[in-house]
Amino acid sequence: MATHIHGKHFEVTPALQAYAEQKIGSAQSWFDETVTIHVTLLLQARKQEHVVEATIPYHGMVFRVEVKDADMYAAIDQAADKLDRKLRKYKERARRKLRSHGRAVGPGIQDGGQPEPEAPEEAFVIAKEKRLVMKPVDLQEAVLQMNLLDHSFHLFLNRDTNREEVVYRRADGTYGHLFAD
Repeated sequence: MATHIHGKHFEVTPALQAYAEQKIGSAQSWFDETVTIHVTLLLQARKQEHVVEATIPYHGMVFRVEVKDADMYAAIDQAADKLDRKLRKYKERARRKLRSHGRAVGPGIQDGGQPEPEAPEEAFVIAKEKRLVMKPVDLQEAVLQMNLLDHSFHLFLNRDTNREEVVYRRADGTYGHLFAD
């Protein structure tokens, strides 16, 4: 098992590290090969919040959960449960998809817990579609437009690269920039 645990804004105690490895490291049982689980324990002093972020990169996909709680141990428990639910849901979808194509479930994610009753496939409902006319703008102008519209993200045509890109507002108040190579 490869579980990497590190803390931001505080030192991770051996007891906390062992607890996180035991709880979140159990997600390893869902896979038939060793995967690397990255866990970040973050202390946000100004909000009196403990944040647990767990990420598992797996064959081009990324399974990620983030939980905030007033207690670090409770946040670890919630993150482990959330990750377990996410992996179970993915496994069931993969199994249904393979069965619908007449193939057996192959290697990859394994059965890591009790069998769940078959749930109907969840259809994603698109509530609204919107057509955009994008004039080329630079990155700073895109952030300004996003703030003027009071949105949390903004799709724009970058004047410098001539590509469609996205700027977004992060939870800590800073901005992010997404683009494809």
